[in-house]
Amino acid sequence: MDESLWKIVRKYGEKLFLRVSDRNPKASRRKGKRRSSVVVCEEKQLENYGDWQGPPPWDISLGGDGCPKFLCDVMVEGLAKHLRCVGVDAAVPHSRKPEPRELIDQAYKEKRVLLTRDAKLLRHQYLIKNQIYRVNNLLKNEQLLEVIEAFQLKISEDQLMSRCTKCNGRFIQKPLTVEEAIEAAKGFQKIPNCLFDKNLEFWQCMDCNQLYWEVVYFLFSLILEMSFFSNTENTL
Repeated sequence: MDESLWKIVRKYGEKLFLRVSDRNPKASRRKGKRRSSVVVCEEKQLENYGDWQGPPPWDISLGGDGCPKFLCDVMVEGLAKHLRCVGVDAAVPHSRKPEPRELIDQAYKEKRVLLTRDAKLLRHQYLIKNQIYRVNNLLKNEQLLEVIEAFQLKISEDQLMSRCTKCNGRFIQKPLTVEEAIEAAKGFQKIPNCLFDKNLEFWQCMDCNQLYWEVVYFLFSLILEMSFFSNTENTL
């Protein structure tokens, strides 16, 4: 990764991400442990499993749809928001304290790569080949760049504001007017009064109904243009 790119993202990266409260993950409907549908690895101790080996489970050659998908465990749950900011499908565990086999089973069924910083999880006997990656960096913006580089993800401007950072849902295609946004936000979300007299467009998540507005999109575009887009051909 070009050093100038790293400096820009370290300095401005945190401004890229929305500061919204997380909705608590849904509780698991199943109680107790359940047998994983994946094949148990013969080796119980797998060294250097954090190095990505590929191809990813979404690869067309493996029957996937070609769209990158990740599952961020509780140790890198904040990374899920950052990936969503740039339009990448990033899910979180179904339960708050999932068992290792539950994480791996979810990743297997949804054709996702499991992202984690848990070294113990890497040595677990239920690991799936090429479906787990250990994130090395501690800072969220550097974790984002690490994942983009490791999996050679192509990030385009069209992907901005394509996913809800709160729940990973998709946005309603048609932008809302101020009046429509105010009506949609009643009893759910407060829109700053300073936005009422501005000719802004709003977007609403189809799944959780969270509202976002044009100022946020402009900030996304500015930061990503400074960091990612100018180096896409050479670095991503």
